[in-house]
Amino acid sequence: MSTPRVRQKRRLKPPACDFCKARRVLCHPQPNGLSCPRCAEKGVVCTTTPVVRGRPRKNVDPSAAESVSSDSAKQLLAQELAVSTHLVPASSSSMTLLSPEVQSGLPDCPDLTPELVAHFFECFDQLPPSTNPVIVVTSIKTTIRQVSFKLSPLPPQSRVLCMCIIAFASLVSFHEAVLGLGLLPDTFADAVFFSAETEVRNCGVRRAPVCRALHAAALKAAWDAGIMLQVSNENAAACFILDLLEQGNFSGLSRPWATAYISHVRALAPIWRTLKTPPYSSHWAGFLMAEALMSTRSRKPILVTHEDQLLLCGLEPHSQEEFLASLESSSNTTSADVLFQAMRPYTWHIVRLARELWTTITGDHIRLSPLSESAVFHFLSSLSLNHAILSHLLARADAWLAASGAVPGQKPLVLDNRSNEDTIVRGCGYGIIIGFTGLVLPLYRELEQRVEIGANDRPAYARDRLHLLLIQARDMTRVAVRELARAIRYLSEVHFVPVQRKTLCDYAQFALDEAEKAAVVDPECVQDLKTISKQLVLAGYSQDLFSAPDTASLIQRLDGYIENATRPVDYFDPESMLADLLQPLDQTWLNPLPPEINVLRT
Repeated sequence: MSTPRVRQKRRLKPPACDFCKARRVLCHPQPNGLSCPRCAEKGVVCTTTPVVRGRPRKNVDPSAAESVSSDSAKQLLAQELAVSTHLVPASSSSMTLLSPEVQSGLPDCPDLTPELVAHFFECFDQLPPSTNPVIVVTSIKTTIRQVSFKLSPLPPQSRVLCMCIIAFASLVSFHEAVLGLGLLPDTFADAVFFSAETEVRNCGVRRAPVCRALHAAALKAAWDAGIMLQVSNENAAACFILDLLEQGNFSGLSRPWATAYISHVRALAPIWRTLKTPPYSSHWAGFLMAEALMSTRSRKPILVTHEDQLLLCGLEPHSQEEFLASLESSSNTTSADVLFQAMRPYTWHIVRLARELWTTITGDHIRLSPLSESAVFHFLSSLSLNHAILSHLLARADAWLAASGAVPGQKPLVLDNRSNEDTIVRGCGYGIIIGFTGLVLPLYRELEQRVEIGANDRPAYARDRLHLLLIQARDMTRVAVRELARAIRYLSEVHFVPVQRKTLCDYAQFALDEAEKAAVVDPECVQDLKTISKQLVLAGYSQDLFSAPDTASLIQRLDGYIENATRPVDYFDPESMLADLLQPLDQTWLNPLPPEINVLRT
């Protein structure tokens, strides 16, 4: 009878050392803690980190599970729901990444019902940022309608984009959930409401807590989804909107969302060309100009490169000199097509000039060297040439509006982003002027600062030349104030302005300083200040202007100057110095002799 074979237990091979495991090579572990041959050959310390294999069992005590109170269960469920919908932070540790202002705004976040979400998308559809090509290619409007304006069924990246759109649209929303109790406009065309300046200014104060809460929710959702690191159409669009939201009160040293937005667009542009996505070259030219002007206004590096323009906007246009010559040769043409075709080359040159301003005058590196007079002369010449092009293009716009029966300066009271020709012509006129004014004032402020710094260290002739350059820049800034007021008159009475609020305040400050220095009141200057003041009132519909002391004091100064400049003079005021000259003549004044001498004569 054969004896049964005893199966010996298989001896496990010792684990590989850390050095071999990191390089994915075969390891020959040695007994008694000796180094493996490879580590001995390389002369490194042979260490082995133990690895726990298998899934640990969970020993759940039923009695302990039953001891959890219903209130705690509800709280945990609420936290999980918050994480899944990205509406509020899930834990305090993640909230340390947000500022205290953002944390304080979270409790005011409204309940995002489908009805409210639909209202926000309707508001966003009438705003200019909704036409950004990167938002158009996402088809987010179609996606949100397919799920009946519910956020929970959306994929994470689409949900983040919707949260950003909601936060951005809350700046113009007239819903009771945003503005709270009080007087509300029925629509964007409510002429009665928007004619009351006090009510319009108070809207920014009323909506501020909700806007902060929605902005914080969008930031939390974006951070959780990691939209800065993952390239997609939705993430690029979300970064674009978050950068716009930061422009209202952001004073940091960089623009992280704008950097991520441009980086994503660079990576996506070749894919769009492969998929034969519509190029949107004219739209991209306008949005790249807006991006460059934002950096110029805040004196930050220009993120848009020459390669970006070539990739998104097409071939480089002719020089400004050739551009002006072509406009002069076709000066008799009144068609709006000339204006539309000129937008891409015009905005291209604005971006180029913004880069030139940064690299030669206002940049951080160039500031380490003395101011280059040749660079300033060249840039002033380029701005003069740009203003000549601007004058030709605006003449075309005014001629077309007059031919179509729409008088420039008279337009309907409505926030309108529809693609009708009248709206496009007005938008082109506004964009042309904004491109010019966005470069002039930063140049003047930079020269003003550079002239003051180290003035005593320069020789007299150098100070005189810099002073002449500053005078030229000041004169051009005065022209820019006049053009800015003209640009505002091109727009409808109700439109979106928070992104341009700082530009408005800067120009209002300059124009007010110049007006107060003048010995005589200029009626045209007063009208321009009135136009800018009304624009600031409209900005108060979206943002809390009174929370910034500088803006509040500027508005008070504007109102005071306009009131004094437009106050009628009462020539018959008894306390006036002119009253004595206008009184009836006294008979005794005609007779220089005393009364007693007159009696002797008689």
